[in-house]
Amino acid sequence: MRQRASLMVCAVVGATVLVASGCGGGLSASSTCNDFSEASFEEQTKVISSLSSRYDTPDYTTPLGEPEVGYYCASSPDTTLEEFFQQAEENGNG
Repeated sequence: MRQRASLMVCAVVGATVLVASGCGGGLSASSTCNDFSEASFEEQTKVISSLSSRYDTPDYTTPLGEPEVGYYCASSPDTTLEEFFQQAEENGNG
């Protein structure tokens, strides 16, 4: 019985770690800049492309525009990507 309880605790902790780390989910509009900064280059590129088309900010998909997201995120880790792209669209950036 004790071994079974230990196994259940391990399974719950393992599932929590997977959910918290975003395994398999990738980046989305609700991801924070901190999530963006910790993601792979491929994930960053994918979410930038997706959100740039959604918020009509195509300049961020160019080689010079893409790093701007990372620069902004470095100083605003709690901002969501949606907030960033909404603000960029409202300000006519991108």
